Amino acid sequence: MSRIDVVRSCLLMFLAPLAAPASAHDTVTHACVAPTRPPEGVEPEVWNAFVDRVDVYRACMSDFIAANHAQADAHRDAANAATEEWNAFVRSSLNVPEDYPFPPPR
Repeated sequence: MSRIDVVRSCLLMFLAPLAAPASAHDTVTHACVAPTRPPEGVEPEVWNAFVDRVDVYRACMSDFIAANHAQADAHRDAANAATEEWNAFVRSSLNVPEDYPFPPPR
């Protein structure tokens, strides 16, 4: 078995389990409720109430988006750390060249 075959086999063993957790996540949805725009010609109080509900909707969506971006960043950081750990293991334990993976990413 060549060195490249060993590396490929190891990569497959490492990457295959990663596919399952990604598909196991539930789809996340927000609970924000968009306000309904009032018709033209309504009293100013109705319009002001709509604008207040728009502010609540915007805040809800912004909070949801920020929280999910933070979670995505944490997942990405964990995946990058695992990749670095794996690459270090491959270089040190499987005697592959320093420029692994072939060719090095740019």
